[in-house]
Amino acid sequence: MKQFKKVWRYIRRYKKLLTISIISMLIVQMLGLLAPLIVRSILDDQLVGITKQWYETTDSSKVAYQGNYYTQDANEGAPLTIVIVNGKYLAIFDEIVSGNQQFVATTETEGQLTITTFEGDKVVYTAQILTGGEVSSFYAPFLQPIFILLGLLILRYVFHILFLFIQRITTAFITTNVVRDARKDAVKALQNMPMSYFEYEPAGKIANRIITDVNGMINLFSTLMNLVFNSFLSVIFAYIGMFYLDSTLALFTFILFPLIYIWLKVFIRNLNEIAQKVSESASMITAQLNEIINGINVLQIFNYQEQTEKEFEVTSNIFRSEQLKEQRLHLSIGWNMIRLLGFLVTAFIVAYFGFQSLTVGTYVMTAGTIYAYNDFLSRLMEPVGVLFREFGNLQLALVRTDRIFTIIDAEQEDDSFEEIERFKGKIEFEDITFAYSKDAPVLKNVSLNIEEGSMVGIVGHTGSGKSTMMNLLLRFYDFKDGDSGKIYIDGVDIQSYSKRTYRNHIGMILQDPMIYKGTIASNVKFGQDVTDEEVESVLREIGGGPMIDKLPEGIHQPLYRGGSNLSVGEKQLISFARAVIHNPAILIMDEATANIDTETESLIQTALNKVKEGRTTIVIAHRLSTIKHANKIVVLDNGFKVEEGTHDQLLELDKQYAHIYKSQMNVKIENV
Repeated sequence: MKQFKKVWRYIRRYKKLLTISIISMLIVQMLGLLAPLIVRSILDDQLVGITKQWYETTDSSKVAYQGNYYTQDANEGAPLTIVIVNGKYLAIFDEIVSGNQQFVATTETEGQLTITTFEGDKVVYTAQILTGGEVSSFYAPFLQPIFILLGLLILRYVFHILFLFIQRITTAFITTNVVRDARKDAVKALQNMPMSYFEYEPAGKIANRIITDVNGMINLFSTLMNLVFNSFLSVIFAYIGMFYLDSTLALFTFILFPLIYIWLKVFIRNLNEIAQKVSESASMITAQLNEIINGINVLQIFNYQEQTEKEFEVTSNIFRSEQLKEQRLHLSIGWNMIRLLGFLVTAFIVAYFGFQSLTVGTYVMTAGTIYAYNDFLSRLMEPVGVLFREFGNLQLALVRTDRIFTIIDAEQEDDSFEEIERFKGKIEFEDITFAYSKDAPVLKNVSLNIEEGSMVGIVGHTGSGKSTMMNLLLRFYDFKDGDSGKIYIDGVDIQSYSKRTYRNHIGMILQDPMIYKGTIASNVKFGQDVTDEEVESVLREIGGGPMIDKLPEGIHQPLYRGGSNLSVGEKQLISFARAVIHNPAILIMDEATANIDTETESLIQTALNKVKEGRTTIVIAHRLSTIKHANKIVVLDNGFKVEEGTHDQLLELDKQYAHIYKSQMNVKIENV
């Protein structure tokens, strides 16, 4: 089973705990074998042991009755038989035959016991009715063994509880640690996945796999432990007990296994498809909930609540429908039918022993045997019930295990890291043609040279390929079949480095800055070993002084997840400071000033003029005022590079850049 091999990678880290769990499970099953045998001995050998044949003896330490002494240890003296009929204890000074019994009292102390043999003959015995004290005397030899057996039974239950606790607690330690390890690996894998993966998988669906589907590994481990170890041991010890009690009936039960196999094949065939659909529909509910929660403000603004409820109801109904199919399957040919089979087996056992042993001489002796055999056979049927009950969980666990390992074992980017000399910053795009999907190129034969230490602005309408150029430079995407071109930094192909090594010298500021829960300082440092003084210095240098001064705790002010207690401009200042603290050789700003006010833009522009010295800066600009003083401005249109030059040169050309700039200036004039 390939899924278990994958899960074993995690379980084998805890072999000691696993060994303890299996040994405890073995002891629990051995103790389970003892319980029915002890109860059988109490019933057959002790509680009804009084009905076994007694013989007269001269040993005065034995049971005294009517001036004589009796024992079951020897068979040399005159016989005495004790019979229990209709709640009365009868003493007969003879050995009796087997058959159907009838007692008629003639006086208060005696009567006649008539036994009709299976051949139809009638034998009449004179019987003495025992008093309570006389019954107690005959039971006296059995009291000590009964107390010993009861003590053993109690001790057995104590050890059963103890080792069951050990088995379950060690299993719990294994499962919780495996979940933790798998989630850590999944998160690590996510950070090294190609960006293309996140284009096709909804965030909620990915989160559901890491939060929920990881439990499939635990269900797989627990189910296999129950089926392979616990159930297997239960069957082995049940058969030991069954063969010990009645080998003929034990052999007869083997006829059940082919029937159960055929039954299970039909059950599995119907369950496989349902299990996959249940898991997939559950993921879609999580994904849709994620969209609703993240976009709740938009839903409320556009009054889309009713439509949202209807769409979610459709998804929920699909999940409900698949779950009902699974339940109907279990109720029809699953564990519900196993319960019926168990009842029929119990009835068969009673009938088997009843027809075989319903005689005066042996009936009371087989009561414990019937109990013990029924207990062992129920232990044999229990794994079958577990098989049907757990197989649904097993199928779901297999599906979920596959889903979590699509993340853990997914294609990973090179995560190796080595220290290299800081880039000087000369960048060359050489005849780049790139498409996200086949036959739909986003960049077409784009070439561009950026000198080290220079500032370059990239301009273009939405969809012109600006961000795609930066995605390639940042190696969020690599060239694939159908693409062409090369990107060089300082004359070296960027794909010759591992991504982690390469990105160590590149910084980026996005249009929508990502703020993590923590403080301003922790968000700016972001793993860098710098002092609080350096953080505050950078923030003030880029214009963040007023923000720091107004906050009660300064740079140690706690921030909510997403920075919801900050303005858009303040979040952008933190994002900018984060890039500066990392001191990249190449700094990319992707529409970084698009969402901030003019005053904040002016502050960032001032800071940018200071920090761009000594590094190459690329600015994807929506506001052309940001790149007005750039060393070079590149204009993209529909994937082609259509213009290149300084701000003044492009205005003189009076083409696309000039039109964009003039339209922005006209808007500003109208606003004034």
